[in-house]
Amino acid sequence: MARAAPTPGQKLSFIFFIILGSLFLYIDITSNNFQSIKNGFKSFKISSFYIAKEISIEPLKSIVNLSKSKIKLVEENKDLKEALEISYLNNYLVSKENIFFKDQEIIKKTHNENNYKFEYDIAYLRSIDPNMYKCCDKHRMFIEIKQNSDNLYVESIVFNTEGLVGQIIDENKFYEVLLLTDISHSLPIKLNSSEFFCNAKGSGRSEYIICSYNPLVWTEEIKKNQIFYTSGLGGIYPKDIEVGYVSSIENIDSTQTKIKIKLLANPLNGNMFGVLKY
Repeated sequence: MARAAPTPGQKLSFIFFIILGSLFLYIDITSNNFQSIKNGFKSFKISSFYIAKEISIEPLKSIVNLSKSKIKLVEENKDLKEALEISYLNNYLVSKENIFFKDQEIIKKTHNENNYKFEYDIAYLRSIDPNMYKCCDKHRMFIEIKQNSDNLYVESIVFNTEGLVGQIIDENKFYEVLLLTDISHSLPIKLNSSEFFCNAKGSGRSEYIICSYNPLVWTEEIKKNQIFYTSGLGGIYPKDIEVGYVSSIENIDSTQTKIKIKLLANPLNGNMFGVLKY
């Protein structure tokens, strides 16, 4: 049977430990003999907490901070790249070789006000088939215009930091761009002398357009590496925009000569474009 009450021996042990504890407490209060032990215990407790924190919490914080810093760096890099692309587009518009505005007051006003905002919209590449662009007749790409506006973009020209790439022909979820090299595209061009004009057709090959003419009608001598410019005819492309240079000349017969022109701009170079309604 279990005991219901403590025995005399248990009572004496309990009283003894109470007296002993009281004695230690009295000595500690009156003489501070246990101060070094208490300090050592506090030091051990602080050191243990610090070591446990360094082993468990700090590595986790470092991993979290590192991931955040990487995300931030990626975002900053993306923003800087976009700002650089926009500055290249702006620089292309104001360069001496590319007079987009017949009335120079627009550019003059921009410089005077130190405001590098132009009358064009920024667009991002959404899709282009590089294999089709390099081999086939149909050359199209689809872009998404950054700004949300009510502008009508059909027949707007599209350019990148290298030059003209084409014109918008349709709008749906994304805007469809007819590239200069598409066989259905025709671009009125001229030499700098303004004494030779022709309609350059897309070649169906990447980076090249073809200009065919009758040498009996146009007697001006065409040489390799001569620069061709937009003529301003047709109402889509502005006048005097550098398009490309003569890559080769082929005399088909006495009434037909074919000029192969290498374009300055490649739509595969970069994913940011300018869209301008002329």
